[in-house]
Amino acid sequence: MCGLTNMQTRSETLQALIDRAIARSFIYRFLAKAFEDPNAEGWAALTDSALQSALRFAVAAHANGSPALEEAADSLLARLRPDQLESFTADYNSAFGHAARGLCPLNEIEYGDLKADPLFQPHRLADLAAFYHAFGLEVTPDAGERQDHICLELEFLSVLAAKQAYALEHQLDDEILALCADSDRKFLREHLARWAPAFTRRLARTTGEASALSALAGFTRAFIIAECARFGVAPGGEDLLLRPVDAAAESLCASCRINSLPPGALASTPQL
Repeated sequence: MCGLTNMQTRSETLQALIDRAIARSFIYRFLAKAFEDPNAEGWAALTDSALQSALRFAVAAHANGSPALEEAADSLLARLRPDQLESFTADYNSAFGHAARGLCPLNEIEYGDLKADPLFQPHRLADLAAFYHAFGLEVTPDAGERQDHICLELEFLSVLAAKQAYALEHQLDDEILALCADSDRKFLREHLARWAPAFTRRLARTTGEASALSALAGFTRAFIIAECARFGVAPGGEDLLLRPVDAAAESLCASCRINSLPPGALASTPQL
């Protein structure tokens, strides 16, 4: 009887790990969808009752009894209503604008490191591209955005979590799980968690407290902080400043009419 109990406990623990990895992948993907340029089709998906129920289940699996993330999710879902697309779009355009540099830039290298070496930005973009490539991903040619866009970073972590769930379910080599976990930790520390607290704080302050975009900022911050706690990563400061504006570069960006990046811009590359 003792042996059977131990086997069942191990099985339940494994299933809990699989469920949590799937939940993490779902939440990252949901956030990537929420930060894309709003349109009727995307808004219909975000406000669909089935999708919102799935988000509640995913948050419950991830939160493990912690109320902060569940409260942030409840606040967001209460504001994601079918009749609020026009209001959300107005807030979105006000916060992010139509150029690369709105009030709340959606790109990592716009935040902090004000006195960094001139090569800091291309090095950071190259590091992001290396992360994506290491897992068989690349930015699609028609994405029209840099590797540091928040949708891309969220989508990449969604892929990592999905790979972890697959490795757990199929009992793959422990080295694969260790690689995914190590990549999670490094990517959070060196990229998303470094600037997400400052980005979400700025976004919450820019939009009205009762807006869906402000609630999205709160949920994103709560989730990233929970992820940092899970992987033992210290989140970046909320007071990161925006880098000085390069007028010539901003003029070029404004003239090229690049649209905000939708999720799906990370495509698989052929594996040799």
